Amino acid sequence: MVSFSETYHEYTWIEETDFYHHYQNEKLPFLYSCNILKFKRNPSLEEFCLAEKKLMDFQKKMQQDFIHFYAAENEPFSKEIEEYLTKENYTIAAEELLVIDPKNFYFSHQNEEISVEIVGDNERLKEYLDFMYQLNLKNGVLYAHKKQDFYVDRFISPKIQQINAYLDGKVVGTANIILSSEYIEIDHFEVEPNFQNKGIGTQIQIFIMALAKDKKVLLVVDKETKASRMYYHQHYQYCGYQLSAFKRFKTATIINIPQNSSSIASTS
Repeated sequence: MVSFSETYHEYTWIEETDFYHHYQNEKLPFLYSCNILKFKRNPSLEEFCLAEKKLMDFQKKMQQDFIHFYAAENEPFSKEIEEYLTKENYTIAAEELLVIDPKNFYFSHQNEEISVEIVGDNERLKEYLDFMYQLNLKNGVLYAHKKQDFYVDRFISPKIQQINAYLDGKVVGTANIILSSEYIEIDHFEVEPNFQNKGIGTQIQIFIMALAKDKKVLLVVDKETKASRMYYHQHYQYCGYQLSAFKRFKTATIINIPQNSSSIASTS
């Protein structure tokens, strides 16, 4: 069965101890999901506080205003740590890893007015960038601007393909697919909020399932959300979960609350 360790990550290893891995992305210091400390096992409260202080000192040195932890895969935080996290105003979230054989993908109808294409040239890339810029403005102009270089790097990467969905010539949905020898991973799955419930997310997934052929398709989604219920309805299978704890320790102009990137297409 696939595990979270097999999903795509855009960070590099900083440090390893007997109970955690520390990861960082110097090019993307503003992205919470790329700058994390991941526990290898459930720590004691004393160990957690030690890791917390070390991570906070590191983040402040790097001029980052947040700390972001992940529990060991398929393990809850202990009751003692959960109480501490609540007292210290952490946001606790849960993600699920789902997988599907493309031939098992279920949908009840198609919207043939929607066309889906790989972003394969500069014109399509500009359309993709413009769409993502508008979506990211909810997190501030600076954040939206910084994410543009991130998307261009993904366009260049041989491991990643970007997808645009069109309705009447307008981009109304996007996704990234990450290619490996065994899997295709769906990431940054977005549908224009004003075009929800029009089958856009379904058409994007139909397109991806055709590309996958004999490879399994996987994604990470926020647990017990409208999006996760949709994926189960489409016959995705549960592979595991992981908990995270997040806190910002000073006010900043960039807001990027941790949220899995597959969740926005929840009403497609």
